[in-house]
Amino acid sequence: MKISVLASGSKGNCVYIEGSSGALIIDAGRSAREILGRKEQTGRLQEAGGNRDLICGILVTHEHGDHVKGLGPLGNALKVPVYGTSRTLDAANRMISSKKNFTFQSIRSGDPFQIGDFSVTSFPVSHDATDPVGYLIEEEGVRLCYCTDTGIVTSSMLEMIKKSDGVVLESNHCPRMLRDGPYPAFLKQRIASSKGHLSNEDAGAVLAEISRDIHCAILAHLSEENNEPGLVIRKAHEALGLAADDVDLFAASSIDTKSKPAYRKPVQQCRKPCQDDCWKVSVSL
Repeated sequence: MKISVLASGSKGNCVYIEGSSGALIIDAGRSAREILGRKEQTGRLQEAGGNRDLICGILVTHEHGDHVKGLGPLGNALKVPVYGTSRTLDAANRMISSKKNFTFQSIRSGDPFQIGDFSVTSFPVSHDATDPVGYLIEEEGVRLCYCTDTGIVTSSMLEMIKKSDGVVLESNHCPRMLRDGPYPAFLKQRIASSKGHLSNEDAGAVLAEISRDIHCAILAHLSEENNEPGLVIRKAHEALGLAADDVDLFAASSIDTKSKPAYRKPVQQCRKPCQDDCWKVSVSL
């Protein structure tokens, strides 16, 4: 299984997951042109080594704009079903102004379903959206858990994450940077709440719990104002403790890579900066 984070952060989120015979997209928070490209320009999917012809479905976590603003054009371009809970799809549908040339497939949180050779199970997360979920995705015995946009990780969520070989986990903000940063008080309160976003310390606590279960952790949805990729990796590395050398760590960030480059810690190697944009770095399970 290959994972490419095509976009991550408040400006848009989109992840490409490729298995042995098909592929999935999670969320569509960037434009179809940016993801798929156009005649005169390659898109992020192609730059990541992905294949649009393999994509057999789009999974939606929730209806916030940074996750669905490109859903209509991307769905029309790929002509594959879009999956999500009924309330999420209803909310997302109200944001699509163009005619849809794709179908919505409603799912129930907790019920497994098939997309090609992928077995997918959604689970509820804690975010200020209509019916937000994360996903556990399995193909040929390999499992990836996708868990972002949540203010807390409950025991039931942790059990889902523990089932995975690798995880895409939110590590949104540094509490100190958020506290001292430029955001208004109401927004700081919302981000730090149980319906907001996970901090680096929150993500670290999750990693400490699952350190013996996973091989790979992609830290995602980093705040441009209130976090740094290098800080994310350092906190995650500290949290993993003795298991750190056995886990491939990657901080996926869509922020300006010249001033705040994406970071990756390959297995059994020290941390090093990756000067490429995050979507050009693929992680394999």
